[in-house]
Amino acid sequence: MEVFFAIGAGAGLATLAGVRAFLPLAVFMFMARIDWLWGFTVKGASLDFLLTDTAIVVLLALVVLEVILTRASFLETVERGLRLPAAVIAGGLLMAAAIAAVVQEPWHWAGLVAGAALALLGVYVHRGTLQVSEGRDPGPVLDITVLLLAALMMLVPPAGYLLLLFMIWLAYRVRRLKRRKYKGLRILA
Repeated sequence: MEVFFAIGAGAGLATLAGVRAFLPLAVFMFMARIDWLWGFTVKGASLDFLLTDTAIVVLLALVVLEVILTRASFLETVERGLRLPAAVIAGGLLMAAAIAAVVQEPWHWAGLVAGAALALLGVYVHRGTLQVSEGRDPGPVLDITVLLLAALMMLVPPAGYLLLLFMIWLAYRVRRLKRRKYKGLRILA
């Protein structure tokens, strides 16, 4: 049962990392550090370096940088270029760190790949919703939503599976909207 909860929390947090890369990681580190986890543990694993003081200071600086990049319109191209690698790295770390203490040593490294793939799903949905909203990032509303959902993933890990299913459904909807939008267009040579 502990593996089920760890995978659920990791999947939900990794998917959220595609939307805002460092906020779910900050919630994970904070809640793991004060041991507010339900159904699984992360202490004593090979990825314990995420709970150190140095990692927390670096992460807080990255969170502030991410917020500045999403708010400053003149840095929009920089933010778009950094979003994908940051999301992939954060998603992989989140999934691997969530399952590291409950899965045997070589297998928890597969969480890096799974978390990166789930973060890519989150990036795809986020970019698709930006296209639908004409390129405007929701800003603080999205930040607060990601923060609350990340806390929910840590407190109720099976909610991660529901979030994953919801994001898959959103990805399907984004794909349909893109097809519908470009259906009648032809490239003239």
